[in-house]
Amino acid sequence: MSKYKYIIRDYHAIKEAEIKLDGITVLSGINGCGKSTLSRWLYYLINGAKGFEIYLFDEYKNKIGNILSRMQFACADLERYIRKDDLLDKTSLYKLIQIINEFGFVKNIRNVKIDTIEDLFLEALHVTKNFLTEAMSMDLPYTRKARILNYLNIDVEDKDFNQAIEYFVEQNTRLINKLSSQLKKDIQEREIKKFFDLINENFEIQNDIPSFIQLEEDGVDIIEKDHISTLFNLQQAVYIDTPMAVEMGDTENILWKALRDIMINEKQIDEFQLKEKKLMLRVKGILEGETVLEKGDLFKTNSLRYISKDKKVNILLKDAATGFKTFSYLQRLLENGLLNDETLLMIDEPEAHLHPQWIVEFARLLVLLNKELGLKIMIASHNPDMVAAIHDIANKEGVLENTNFYVAQPENQESHQYIFKDLGHEVGEIFESFNIALDNISRYGRVDL
Repeated sequence: MSKYKYIIRDYHAIKEAEIKLDGITVLSGINGCGKSTLSRWLYYLINGAKGFEIYLFDEYKNKIGNILSRMQFACADLERYIRKDDLLDKTSLYKLIQIINEFGFVKNIRNVKIDTIEDLFLEALHVTKNFLTEAMSMDLPYTRKARILNYLNIDVEDKDFNQAIEYFVEQNTRLINKLSSQLKKDIQEREIKKFFDLINENFEIQNDIPSFIQLEEDGVDIIEKDHISTLFNLQQAVYIDTPMAVEMGDTENILWKALRDIMINEKQIDEFQLKEKKLMLRVKGILEGETVLEKGDLFKTNSLRYISKDKKVNILLKDAATGFKTFSYLQRLLENGLLNDETLLMIDEPEAHLHPQWIVEFARLLVLLNKELGLKIMIASHNPDMVAAIHDIANKEGVLENTNFYVAQPENQESHQYIFKDLGHEVGEIFESFNIALDNISRYGRVDL
């Protein structure tokens, strides 16, 4: 099982954090010390590194798609104006639409060759040229012809229409060659600047990039001087910062949308291992029921429902108690095959909406997910019961050696930056930080405002 180290220095509230990701990692500290910032940037790094080629391809596809859309719109507008079936048949406007639809179904570079996209584009360009050439030969007002060509960025000044169309074809042939060559170059070189540009765009990051950030896989830096390397044994990160994300409809929060999508989509798993089935049964036992996927139709999207074991309760999950949502996330992630030794699960304050007994049950589930499935876990917690439960259950289950605890401490008394101190497998200093809050209670009522 690969081991990871995650490092950020001098970024917002974080002075220094060197976090081991060997199995279970627990971060503790006061509000505003940078725990969520650590989780978010780790999420960006892992999913950005694994999705780098897909993001490049999407950028490439979008540029081409914009040109194809303009071709289709222009030709369709001409066809409506001309309303001649023989022109439609002869120039195969339907073929252009078919090509564009086929192009739209190309999802990512992992299941298609760049040459295939080039061929589709050039075929669409050829069809468009034929359509425009014949339309321009017809008795149409000059202004209408010029308007269509100008919409396609075809310069008609000092050229007749046929020359302008030929130039349009040559220009776009050069463009597709240039875009394809650039895509191949970007895939080969994996430049760090391009990487951060893409994750900024895809994750809609509002803040600046850390001046120093690093993720190591088995001692090898993923972020090199000028390039981003490939992660071999970590395929994805799942980040849960609130169980309420399941309640959201359309949301601008990228992390909530990503989590909701993997909850309401269904992966086809051929067969679950016995240990996975046991873990799913444990979750359902705690819930005294289960969360089921209700498939939508053309007018309705998929939704999640909680159904009690006795079938007397059958409600939308968004209407269930928040604690039910917390366990439902684990159930759905298990059912979709996302909790395994190639996943990092990150959870902010999982105890926030849980009864004390369920805190212990949740901690036990996390430990068993790590022990049985090899799932890597990083949680941020303010709760002494959660920290103690993870420590003691990890010890009992024989995985304490791969369980690491960190506490955020201010750099100095005047500083608003924090150093995440590595406590190894011990939790004593975390409990000392909890006790500070209890000690402060005695001050209330004896201090002026």
